[in-house]
Amino acid sequence: MDTLKLNYEDIRLIVPQMSYMDSYRAAYEEYGRRGVEDFAYPKVASRRNAAAYLKRLENFRRGIDIPKGYVPSSGFWLVDGRHYLGSGDVRHYLTDNLRKLGGNIGYSINPLFWRRGLGTLQLQLLLKEAKKLHITKPVITCFDENTPSAKIIEKNGGVLIKKINNRFRGQDRLTRIYEIDLTQQC
Repeated sequence: MDTLKLNYEDIRLIVPQMSYMDSYRAAYEEYGRRGVEDFAYPKVASRRNAAAYLKRLENFRRGIDIPKGYVPSSGFWLVDGRHYLGSGDVRHYLTDNLRKLGGNIGYSINPLFWRRGLGTLQLQLLLKEAKKLHITKPVITCFDENTPSAKIIEKNGGVLIKKINNRFRGQDRLTRIYEIDLTQQC
């Protein structure tokens, strides 16, 4: 994958699709190499797994076969016409648990493309999708030590509401909880 040359003129959100699956899988492997612990890429080992994964995302978008504890969500991929750059989800509503960890919007950028402003752009685009779903004050969370994510949220109008401790994979993690007022932007 040519990691240095992005087509900045064609960066956009898409509904996940098979044509970017190889690039998606490469990103999954990159996260593993870098030991990123809280990234939620599911491993997609084969074309059959990929088709099932894409179907699952479509079902989540439509509110079909949602597992207990989950909510309907719209998944998106950030692409540049050639590369999968990152994933984002807009959760249609929140449970009490999601208000504490996860929020309405989750996002990530392939580590090969970090520090290029893509996270800020991706969240801006995801906020537009949230507004289409009539989510006017989305909650977004990040771990306290995740300074890059906190900066992305704040650049997009996030106001820190509070910090709380969450138990995540057996450890207490201080979590920032932000809210963004979309009635004033997008």
